[in-house]
Amino acid sequence: MRTLLSFASLLAILFLLSCGSSDKATSNGNGVVVDDAQEQARIQDLQEKISDNPNNPVYRRQLAEIYENAGHSLEAMKTLEPALALDPNDSETKYQYAEIAMNAGDKLKAFTAYKEILQSLDGSSYQDRIAPKFVDAFSVEKIIGGEGHQAFGSFTADGSKIAYQTDQNGNWDIYEFDIATGESKALINSTAHEEGPVYSPDGQTLVYTSTEEDHRDVPYTQKLRDIFMKNFQNGRITNLTTNGSDDWHPSFSDNGKFIAFVSERSDLRDVPFYQLFSNIYTMEADGRFQLELAHADANSGSPAIVPGSTEEKGVIFFDSNRNGNKAIFRMDMKGENLRQITFNPEAEDAAPAVSPNGDKIAFFSDRDGNYEIYMMNADGSSQQRLTSNQADDLNPVFSPDGSKILFHSNRDGDFDIYLMDLTTQNNTLPLSDIISRIDQAINALR
Repeated sequence: MRTLLSFASLLAILFLLSCGSSDKATSNGNGVVVDDAQEQARIQDLQEKISDNPNNPVYRRQLAEIYENAGHSLEAMKTLEPALALDPNDSETKYQYAEIAMNAGDKLKAFTAYKEILQSLDGSSYQDRIAPKFVDAFSVEKIIGGEGHQAFGSFTADGSKIAYQTDQNGNWDIYEFDIATGESKALINSTAHEEGPVYSPDGQTLVYTSTEEDHRDVPYTQKLRDIFMKNFQNGRITNLTTNGSDDWHPSFSDNGKFIAFVSERSDLRDVPFYQLFSNIYTMEADGRFQLELAHADANSGSPAIVPGSTEEKGVIFFDSNRNGNKAIFRMDMKGENLRQITFNPEAEDAAPAVSPNGDKIAFFSDRDGNYEIYMMNADGSSQQRLTSNQADDLNPVFSPDGSKILFHSNRDGDFDIYLMDLTTQNNTLPLSDIISRIDQAINALR
């Protein structure tokens, strides 16, 4: 395996290569102009101060901040590189460089810089600033792994078991994991693809999607799904949607009366299947009265019915790209009073899950560069990042008592199912553990 050049060595090489001209010429931001006349004057002033005081990193940090705020990340990094080549032990300048590199999407430079800061003499003073980028806010453990992928878990009402989908047999099947014994068994195992299992609140039935009734000789990704229900008492399996379109992501109301789901049935355009719009529907638990809510020529998905909702008074959260990238929305059970909850135009917020008492929403977002789990109040306030891992953490689900969050992640390569304990915050890890996690993130980028 190739040995990665140290951050300091890399900058030293860059600095030496630039020595054919003056320090001012290599870092004064030639060609960079900002709209604000006052800021442009500050740039020129700082350029002169850097020219007169080439060994003072403060002026370079100030200039880099202006460039970064103006959207010139690469110029901001170039401004800091000569200072770091002169003094590779300047941790504050190196930290600023890492933050800018991270925002610019150059994770390799950022992670290498964070590691070198923590390995420096003053590394402990930066631990609280760097650790949250690589350490989950709460205790997380993998509870379901094994061959293939495991994903989309859901709890029984008493929290003792988890239904999930796995492709360990070559296609998606539904399995059940017993938390007490740590053992799994097959619930739905066929040659079709079964996905997205959800228990009914009374535990008597399980709803899921299946390609069982699409007999066309086409790839799995083009198969149409219907929503099925399995009755655990008599073993009977019923197709609830029986529609010639793609129907998926069923979600029960807490009283078991309604199921919200996603369908493309209302898009009648003659376009390729992957261009069809999806919208939110509800139906009664036996499949009757299927009703579209808040139609839009967009993709909406992941409906979650707030506990305590009724047909006359209730709320559904869902994600939609109707206003650009995916964001979290809410509406009432009739599809009215639509309101957007998250606003991150450069990122995607998806898959809302409602806590048992309805006051919290968990979801995943790529606002920090990759998909992580977040939590917020039901009105969209107090958004908090829960996971910090360079893998993708997806599709959170609250436990019945609200103390834990289930999600799937490819932290170990394949997707597995993890459990986060919201009652156990991660204490400050030793520097060596944080550095080890940074090494793992660097290795994942190679």
